[in-house]
Amino acid sequence: MRVINLASGSKGNVTFFEASNIKLLLDAGLTLREIEKRLELINEKAENIDAIIITHEHVDHIKGFIPFLKKYNARGYIHKSLESRVLKDLPQAIIDKISLIETYDFSIGEVKIMPFELPHDSISCLGYCFMYKDRKVAFATDLGFMPKLALDAIIGSDLVYIESNHDLKMLRNCKYPYIVKQRIMSDHGHLSNNQAAEIVLRLARHGTKYFVLSHMSENSNTLEQAYLASARLLEDSGFVLEKDVFLRYSRQDMPGNNFNFGEDKND
Repeated sequence: MRVINLASGSKGNVTFFEASNIKLLLDAGLTLREIEKRLELINEKAENIDAIIITHEHVDHIKGFIPFLKKYNARGYIHKSLESRVLKDLPQAIIDKISLIETYDFSIGEVKIMPFELPHDSISCLGYCFMYKDRKVAFATDLGFMPKLALDAIIGSDLVYIESNHDLKMLRNCKYPYIVKQRIMSDHGHLSNNQAAEIVLRLARHGTKYFVLSHMSENSNTLEQAYLASARLLEDSGFVLEKDVFLRYSRQDMPGNNFNFGEDKND
């Protein structure tokens, strides 16, 4: 199993996932050309992507979705509630390449995929667990709080990509209009660094070792602030960084860490 985030943030989100002979993208929030470039940076080719799975309909997650499907043979997967928004006025040939999903598990090849609902100001927002043999990777970005059902789905993952969007003090003092700040801080907005840290701690206590802090704001956060919030809470709770737990972060401008997992827990 191989996982690499290609871009994360308000300007575009894409993650590459590979297991067995299946290659997927989670979201396609960059332009098609930029997605092609990011794949080239990790020695992958767009024509080899089997599927694109979408979390929600915001432009930073779907910008390159339809252009990618028009050019390549990949299949698309979106929640059924997005049908009228995403598929409107598309040629039938493209519509036929898109599967409408719900919050039921499904499989692509040997990869099992578990969608779960996340609270966000969108028509529908999904997190996902990707499972192959004894390995499990979870993605939960764009959420205002972590629901119990979502947390239950994520528990036991080897690797978790979790939103750590903003520092509360920086958000309150940044240039955003007041109404935007309220939306971000709401239960259907985005996780703060402190909220993310609490979730990281809970998951670490259930055995997750690898975390990638994601979807950071360029205006109300820094990589250092996000990292320190989770690192300090973990250390205060007795975890040793780079031994018990490994913290990394995603970036907007370049691919992140290349995670390679064996096919069972003993690898």
